Amino acid sequence: MDQTSNLPFCASNLTELAAQAIRYGMTWTIFRPEHSVFLAEGNGYVLRPKAGPGHAFELVRDPASQHQVSNELYIPSHLVDKLFFGILPSYSLLHLPDYRMGTTADVYATMYTLDPTGSATKKIRDNRHPSFAPKCLFGFSDIIPLAAPMLRQRSSTVIRLPIPAEYTVGLLTHKEGFVVFRHRLDEFIAASQYTETPSLPVPPMMLWVRSKYLKLMSQYPEWEDEVLANKQINNRSMDFLSACHAAWDHCTTYLHALTTTHGKFFYRDLMAAHLKNAVNWWHQAWNRMRAETARDNYG
Repeated sequence: MDQTSNLPFCASNLTELAAQAIRYGMTWTIFRPEHSVFLAEGNGYVLRPKAGPGHAFELVRDPASQHQVSNELYIPSHLVDKLFFGILPSYSLLHLPDYRMGTTADVYATMYTLDPTGSATKKIRDNRHPSFAPKCLFGFSDIIPLAAPMLRQRSSTVIRLPIPAEYTVGLLTHKEGFVVFRHRLDEFIAASQYTETPSLPVPPMMLWVRSKYLKLMSQYPEWEDEVLANKQINNRSMDFLSACHAAWDHCTTYLHALTTTHGKFFYRDLMAAHLKNAVNWWHQAWNRMRAETARDNYG
């Protein structure tokens, strides 16, 4: 409805309206459907309730934010819409449920479902630094790439996802994490292959990962170059994205086979192990990343 109408221009349901407002670049500052209290703002507009049949809304210009027009492109899909509301859509093929992560309480509840022993939660709590980003749960953001299905559409170059603007640095999402992973993988393979009494042979999948990584790095410099990747945020080549998507398909098929062999909780336990063991001394790592020395500190 506009400000002068008594009847709505169209009818919809609340779920679709909530998602559409976000896709338009607005933020729900108040969203309490149980009390019929709503307010969305942003991108030069305000969406607010108006007296009328059912839940009636009016969309009006907001002079205070008319210059705050969003130029960011996000992947439009029902799975991505869930992220805006603090729900992490998970890949059902790996026997994962959707996880709630909109509040700190949701995060800890999700951690408990991943690791009922509480050790992963304790590790993330211990990594909190009282003077540095006290509200940040370092390492938890890795749960998004670990659990979510491939949200990118194969025919599109848009890759942006609605992640929190703060505290999103993770081993699986940041170029510094990529470089550290490559160094550690090279060291592990070298130690396994060239010791006099290797404890275990290097798994073929691990060798495949290194080969694929080096190929992506040689063909596409943005794979490890943070500055170049940021410049190409909405202009990635289809060849590059297709190569990444194919690698994701291959790894997911491999993990699904392991889950089928070892039980439906295998991948969930793997996620918990990553959150518990892969992230250590985050405040030191973040300081090194800000000083651009993180790539040389991977021990």
